[in-house]
Amino acid sequence: MTGTRTGVGRALAEHFLAQGHTVVGCSRKPTTIDHPDYRHHEVDLTDTRALKSMFRETRREFGRLDALVNNAGTSNMNHFMMTPESVARDVFDLNFFAVLNCCREAAKLLQKSPEASTAILNVSTVAVPWALDGQLVYSASKSAVEQLTRVMSKELAGFGIRVNGIGLPPVRTVLTRTLPEGMVDSLVARQAIKRMCTMADIVGPVEFLISQQSGFVTGETLFLGGVN
Repeated sequence: MTGTRTGVGRALAEHFLAQGHTVVGCSRKPTTIDHPDYRHHEVDLTDTRALKSMFRETRREFGRLDALVNNAGTSNMNHFMMTPESVARDVFDLNFFAVLNCCREAAKLLQKSPEASTAILNVSTVAVPWALDGQLVYSASKSAVEQLTRVMSKELAGFGIRVNGIGLPPVRTVLTRTLPEGMVDSLVARQAIKRMCTMADIVGPVEFLISQQSGFVTGETLFLGGVN
């Protein structure tokens, strides 16, 4: 699971640890999780060498993976005319290329699992279907992840690996706390369920999508809150 230091990633890691699973997580900074079944890698996922090294260490210690959750990501909220190319490339490096590389490395270990089928779950956002102004680069990078999810689900089906996505509405994280309150309220008002998404709302769908309960589900992105 990537991006486990704070927010959604940390909440998911702690949930699965409480369920008795072993969790391998990573972030650019030291971990905030203290648990005997948690392994943390301090790594920049845009550094391909470091990313591959993390998966090699995971293979040496555990020999396999049962699921991968691509949660790490970054955003840029600015008019595209005011967004330098370097910033746009940085967003795509983490939001798309790091996800692609994590999937490539994880697929080798997912095939070693004794589970009937294994799973990759990619995190997306309502900024894609809503085409939010001021979020062109961010939403474009996540739209690429959704297409990656659809195509990869077909390319990995023969290996018993399912690939799905989960689209998140506004969640109370470090990111949303920096947004103007009125902006968050206006986004929540567009949902069918008109309240902020909580960590508890995310855990159930994630657990479903990476478990054998969704063994016949692949290539889908599930949006929470009724956003369409």
